[in-house]
Amino acid sequence: MLALVKRSLTAAAVLLGAATLAAPVYADHDHNHNRLAVNKVEGSLSVMVLGSGGPMAVSNGRASAGYLIFTDGKPRILMDVGGGTFKSLAMSGTIIPNLDTILLSHLHIDHTADLSAMIKTIYFHARGAGIARTAPINIYGPDVGGPNNYFKDANGNLTTVHQYPSTTEYANDHYAMPNGAERYLYVFAPAIDTTPAGDHGAFKWTATDLPSVPLLPPAAPGLPPQPAPVHTVLSTPDGLVIKSIGVIHGPVPAVGYRIEYKGHSIVYSGDTSSKTPNMVTLASGADVLIYDTSIMDVAPSPVFQALHTTPMRMGQVAAAAGVKTLVLSHITPITEPNLDAIKSEIRAQGFTGRIRVAHDLKVFNLDDVDHDRH
Repeated sequence: MLALVKRSLTAAAVLLGAATLAAPVYADHDHNHNRLAVNKVEGSLSVMVLGSGGPMAVSNGRASAGYLIFTDGKPRILMDVGGGTFKSLAMSGTIIPNLDTILLSHLHIDHTADLSAMIKTIYFHARGAGIARTAPINIYGPDVGGPNNYFKDANGNLTTVHQYPSTTEYANDHYAMPNGAERYLYVFAPAIDTTPAGDHGAFKWTATDLPSVPLLPPAAPGLPPQPAPVHTVLSTPDGLVIKSIGVIHGPVPAVGYRIEYKGHSIVYSGDTSSKTPNMVTLASGADVLIYDTSIMDVAPSPVFQALHTTPMRMGQVAAAAGVKTLVLSHITPITEPNLDAIKSEIRAQGFTGRIRVAHDLKVFNLDDVDHDRH
């Protein structure tokens, strides 16, 4: 009898394993088809919010920071992948078998925690779509930054140990052979492939470090430091352009991003105190500016003021940049109950564009940003 139970359990395990390898459920197979966020995407450039919250789990269920960029209705770029963004992707009804660009603003866990989960689902989605992936997944993020990115010893002296790795080191620690913690992906990716013999996909990835120092040395003695220039990350034949700039996030190497396509632009601050003109430069004339909304003007401590942008400064940046729509995101328990006051403070700085509050699975279509979907 015991042997029969064991055989039954083994058979059930095999069937369960086979079921987990089945093709993903596509949006038009879902009984809530019309309610899925993916079906609200339209036009040439769109952004879907996968995570609008901060680093702490809260009862309102906001995932940590993450956004999915669509061009011509197709998912193309993941921009930060904080905890909970994997579930948001699933709930959105979106499949991402061809997605090959991941942008990380910085390497805090609430912006990176679901990176490997997203990479793994890319391969499962490709399998379900009958696609053998040959293009690598390209991961972009900050370099190791400047002298602030070092631990200090007990006497307050800088050591030679970085607090944060570069994006390349971070990706290597996860995926590189032979020592990456998730090196099993080199076997996993081709093992789940069911395309014809000789067409099997393979796990491939690249990592690129982007300049993250927000201020350059003075042009001459006695002059102030110079703001960092905008860096072109990627330019594709179909007109997609991704740009970045170093921003201040305390000692953390960090970058903001600008995505341009067919005359539209989305700018993302990541986390930053905005204490340089860099975000004004990056966001100039943008259709949508997604901003770090973590603190109030009276912050709990100077530490948070060094890391995040106050509503007053956010309004100054948005007004000076002349953006059309300002999206409040990375919302925390500090700012959630004060969103009306934050909007008022932003308006007091002269910003006359639209102000929207991000929610998980909200979609902004830039062809019709006046009528963005709720």
